[in-house]
Amino acid sequence: MRNAKIISLSLLVVLLIGLAGSLNVTAATTQQADLKTLEAKFQKDYQAIEYLFAHGPAKKVFPPDPRRRLALWQDELAASFAVAGATVDEILKLHPADEAGWRELRETMWLYAQPNSPPEKRTVFGASEMQKRARLLDAPVAAYPDAARAAKAKGEVRLEMVLAADGTVRNIFPMKPLEPGLTEAAIEAARRIKFTPAIRNGQPASQFAVLSYEFKNGRGLPPYTPEHVFYF
Repeated sequence: MRNAKIISLSLLVVLLIGLAGSLNVTAATTQQADLKTLEAKFQKDYQAIEYLFAHGPAKKVFPPDPRRRLALWQDELAASFAVAGATVDEILKLHPADEAGWRELRETMWLYAQPNSPPEKRTVFGASEMQKRARLLDAPVAAYPDAARAAKAKGEVRLEMVLAADGTVRNIFPMKPLEPGLTEAAIEAARRIKFTPAIRNGQPASQFAVLSYEFKNGRGLPPYTPEHVFYF
C-alpha cells in the first residue's frame, strides 16, 4: 500500500510538472503572438510618421496662414511619434530579443514627440537656442551599396539627429528614406560624424540637426544641411 501511495504521488508530481511546462509553453506562445501584433502595429505607426514627413506643410493649402500650417503639421507629427513611442513601451514589457535596440527606438520616438515643448523642459535644443552651434569636423560620405548600384538608385536621404553634448550622434530618424539600402548607408555614415558640441548657458549641450545625403552617378556625395527644414 505504501509503495502504491509513493507511485501515485510520483505520478502526481510528474503530471504537475508536465502541466506547468505546458502552461509555460502556452504563455510563451501567447507572448510571441502579442509581440508580433505589437511589432506589426509599430510598423504602421512608423509608416504614419513617414507619411507626414513626405506630406509636409509645403504641400498643404489649408489653413491659409503658412505659419499656422507649419504649427498644425508639427503637432500632428509629434502626436504620431507619441503613438509610436507608446507602442514601443508595450513591446518592451514583453522583453523582445533585441531589447537594447527597442530601448533606443523608444528614446527616439519620445524625444521627437515633444518638439514644441518649452526649452526649460528639454535636454535637446534647436540650433537657434544655442549660444554657439555644433560644428561638424568630419562628416563622412555614405557608401553606395551594391544593391543600389545594381538598381541605379539615386536621390536624397534626409536624416534628423541629435549631436549630443558628449560628442556622440544619437536618435537618428530618416525624415526622407530611400531604397534599396541607401537609408541604412546614410545612417551608418551619420553615426561616424565627428563634431564640436554646441554651447548653451556656457556648457556643452545637445542640439537637433538635419543632414541630407545625396546619391547619384553611382556614389554618395558629402552631406549638407538643407536650406529649408520644417521640423526644427
